[in-house]
Amino acid sequence: MAFDVSWLAYYMPVFGFLFVFTVVYAVLTKTEILGDHAFTNLLVSFVFGIIFISFSPGVAFIQTIVPWFMILILSLFFLMMIVGLSQKDMDKFMTPTLAWVFIGILVIAFLWSAIVVFNPFFRPYIDRFLYSERIYGAVLLILVAIAASWIITRKQ
Repeated sequence: MAFDVSWLAYYMPVFGFLFVFTVVYAVLTKTEILGDHAFTNLLVSFVFGIIFISFSPGVAFIQTIVPWFMILILSLFFLMMIVGLSQKDMDKFMTPTLAWVFIGILVIAFLWSAIVVFNPFFRPYIDRFLYSERIYGAVLLILVAIAASWIITRKQ
């Protein structure tokens, strides 16, 4: 018999607010962008949380991204546990490359969730952007500049 937790969906805006509030406060405290004033950090975090939950796609974005984030964290935990039990030295496995791979996967999950949630709002702009000859010309020009810079500056 399964345990029914569907009633938690009613409280999703509160969970979204708490998630955004906590993350913004942690980032502001750690980076000290606004200084080391706890009141300022709390106030800005509170305002960000309120703005985020007042925008209904923001709550849908939180509902979409949090499960993917938790799956990624659990996968990393189980991978580290398996490697830790099978090897003596964990430092050989835990390299900066592995961290960047997990960060890349997390960024892809964030972008994918944003595309899924905000697709109806941005669809006309995305179509206009993707099918624009100016964009294709700019990308081609950037690729030529990168190739030319690399050829000019490489060492013989």
